[in-house]
Amino acid sequence: MSLLTLPKRLISSSFRSTPCHQSLRTRRQFCIKMSAESPQPPTRSITLPSQLSQPVEIVAASGVSDSELRIAIESLLFQQWLKNLQSENGVLATGVFLLKRVLIQGVDMFGKRIGFLKFKADIFHKETGQKIPGIVFARGPAVAVLILLDSDGETYAVLTEQARVPTGRVELELPAGMLDDDKGDFVGTAVREVEEETGIHLKVEDMVDLTSFLDPSTGCRVFPSPVRFHFISLF
Repeated sequence: MSLLTLPKRLISSSFRSTPCHQSLRTRRQFCIKMSAESPQPPTRSITLPSQLSQPVEIVAASGVSDSELRIAIESLLFQQWLKNLQSENGVLATGVFLLKRVLIQGVDMFGKRIGFLKFKADIFHKETGQKIPGIVFARGPAVAVLILLDSDGETYAVLTEQARVPTGRVELELPAGMLDDDKGDFVGTAVREVEEETGIHLKVEDMVDLTSFLDPSTGCRVFPSPVRFHFISLF
């Protein structure tokens, strides 16, 4: 049997390692305690007629307050989206898909009403468990107006220049705008937007709602993007 003698330098370093291990355990305990005490996000639960046995959890993302969550759920935008899901052509109509959870990510107010609402819906195929894309950017209803002018045998469309931050450019667009309230005055909004943006005064009785000629299954509204829940009436 041989006796191993360690240098003093190694012995002293082994003693110094003990407080380090204790400090590490303390930090771990502190981190675990802090995470356990972190507040839970505001949450609501709703039940849809199309899936009575499976309530839907509505959760607020970081930065969304409890009051904003309540306003979002009660808004016409969100309620109309839920109604569309369960309509005759809705995603949940056939019973193949299941809505489990909605994460409210952003609420932008226009005065006392919601102007923009961003959320993510977790919708799964019941048999395969496959999740379908569920990012939604919802905004209030809007109008656009097509004005045609005849001059010397040529037809011109009236467009406006608008600085659009999302595209990073100045765009040429039809005169358009969002409804100022939830009363649904599409014609009045169309007349007002044209005068504000072009200076052209139109009469309400002369307006023709072109979207009224669409198939009734469309709701006589145009949805410009599959990601946006946002419909337009075109005059």
